[in-house]
Amino acid sequence: MRKLSFSGHETFACKIYWLKKGYDFVRAGKRFTDSDAVVDLGVGKNMVASIRFWLKAFGLLSDDDQLTEFADFVFGKNGVDPYLEDPLTLWLLHYQLMKSGKSSIYPLVFNELRRQKNEFTKYRLLNFLKRKIEEQKATFSDATLNSDIKVFFANYTKLGSNDVEDAYSTILFELGLINNYQRLDHDDKPLDVYTFNTREKNIPIEALLFVLLDRGSYGSSISVNHLANDFNSVGNTFLLTESAIIELLHDISSEYGSYSETAGNPVLQLTKDLNKFNVLNNYYKLTYAGV
Repeated sequence: MRKLSFSGHETFACKIYWLKKGYDFVRAGKRFTDSDAVVDLGVGKNMVASIRFWLKAFGLLSDDDQLTEFADFVFGKNGVDPYLEDPLTLWLLHYQLMKSGKSSIYPLVFNELRRQKNEFTKYRLLNFLKRKIEEQKATFSDATLNSDIKVFFANYTKLGSNDVEDAYSTILFELGLINNYQRLDHDDKPLDVYTFNTREKNIPIEALLFVLLDRGSYGSSISVNHLANDFNSVGNTFLLTESAIIELLHDISSEYGSYSETAGNPVLQLTKDLNKFNVLNNYYKLTYAGV
């Protein structure tokens, strides 16, 4: 786990249209520090900073404000899904958010908090983050953490949103990774409760393959235990149990590899020299063939 970070979004969750807007802005040779950035982007000064932050958090912009290969693949001139219409793209963005580590709450929640208990509240999440901060001997104010928690929930859920636009622009809500409901607390006051959705999900096998190939630390033979439990593994990233991963691997194309059980141990064998972007291209070409 890299150095902890819990700020940069200027208290704004990421709007689903911000990423393309930000991509086009950078591709046009403009800079977020330009005096006319607020005019070009059509948002306030704090939102300009927030868009820049989310481009980096989603792995679309490097630390020195250069567009990444992933950014061009999705949003470029021949981008596969510039308007984020396909669920696969959202799964990939969720993974990039965890991978970049620009906002520590995401890898911490999906890799560690979910292992402790399936149900949690804002108060439990706050205390969890405080413990992680204490472990690293770092310092963050409660105001900073509470702001980060609010934005985290806003990216994945719609609970408590009174703004019509916000309710329909939550970028990762469609993935259904976190469910929420209200119950009464000990004082009979409404309490927001959140749960991790570990039920069966409709995740393209290409999402799993991209994560595996992007990590680069696996060989051609990978145990399902590693797929389910490693840091930022497909199991933790997509909230998949070992049995759910095995079900998905049964459908893997022979072009990509094969699933088998060796001495009772479930193993994924990947085809040699697979390229992660070629795998994605195959999916998008097949999905939108003839469209």
